[in-house]
Amino acid sequence: MQVIRGLHNIRAHHHGCVATIGNFDGVHLGHQSVLRHLREKGAEFGLPATVITFEPQPREFFTPDAAPARLTRLREKLQAMYEAGIERVVILEFNRKF
Repeated sequence: MQVIRGLHNIRAHHHGCVATIGNFDGVHLGHQSVLRHLREKGAEFGLPATVITFEPQPREFFTPDAAPARLTRLREKLQAMYEAGIERVVILEFNRKF
């Protein structure tokens, strides 16, 4: 699985994908269903199944004192996506520039 940190690291060879976007904290059964559908569509179109996610999570940025505790660390989230057959993960830094 390829991990791309930031839009500035997307290159010409990354052109084209089937993507979903979200926090994917916990990678629960609902997430797993979305990822399975993503893989199927990627296979159908011959494009890499790509997850776009955020670091930190938006609620951690906007309300750091009130943000819920994470269910999984980033490393665990990436491992779960790898195990789900995701080919590419784009991690966007959620900050004031975003």
